[in-house]
Amino acid sequence: MKKYISVSKEGILKLQKAFRIDGKPIGERCVRNALAYRQNNDLAKKIRFVALKQHGGCTYYNLKEGEFFFDSDGCWHAVYPNRAEIYLDKQTGEGTVYGPKGEVAARYEHVMMSQIDDIKRMAEAL
Repeated sequence: MKKYISVSKEGILKLQKAFRIDGKPIGERCVRNALAYRQNNDLAKKIRFVALKQHGGCTYYNLKEGEFFFDSDGCWHAVYPNRAEIYLDKQTGEGTVYGPKGEVAARYEHVMMSQIDDIKRMAEAL
């Protein structure tokens, strides 16, 4: 899983000017390496902190489909490369697996955390 912080071009310029080495602004490459987590020294940590708090930075993760659930509207939702989908309703505990063509492949009541891996494997196999 790769993680990075996205900042506008203006934000990168402001970060360059905000941090100095020997009285000179740091280079763009230094800022970009810090935002991409390729460096983890004290300067890189400070750059990331300021990028998030003062320059509208947003953290992103690069993950493969199916390795995570979206969480919105009280529902967990996972999408797989084969176009299968899982919906888990956090309010009712119900789960539904949809096949690649949108058909209901399976329904579950009162889904337990221990069942989620089996449900994911089933969706991947469709």
